[in-house]
Amino acid sequence: MKQKLLFLVFTDDACRQNHAFMYALECHALGHKVRLILEGPATACLNRLAEGGNFSQLFKRAKDSGLLEGACKTASGGCSTNEKDRDVAKIAGKEGLRLISDLDGHAGIGRFVESGYQIMIF
Repeated sequence: MKQKLLFLVFTDDACRQNHAFMYALECHALGHKVRLILEGPATACLNRLAEGGNFSQLFKRAKDSGLLEGACKTASGGCSTNEKDRDVAKIAGKEGLRLISDLDGHAGIGRFVESGYQIMIF
């Protein structure tokens, strides 16, 4: 039976981020309906796109496959941390990544729950 899966990537750990994208791509290839959201410190992974490494390839594959729902608007702006590497809203815009703010400025998951998605949190 095909599933509906939302991969909510929240971690700042690069290995976990990579695996979230790999698992999402794997499930998509198997015919499951998959969406990816970047939230919290995970939004800073967009800084790694310029490196051209494994993550940038995974991101491109996910983007090309239409799996990227978007990134948290507040987190992409740095969440008031004053950490320059956390302010990635411009990179998100350049990549065509939608900034989601339906939960008090953050990316909500309620609409996915209501639509029968299983939430996979990384």
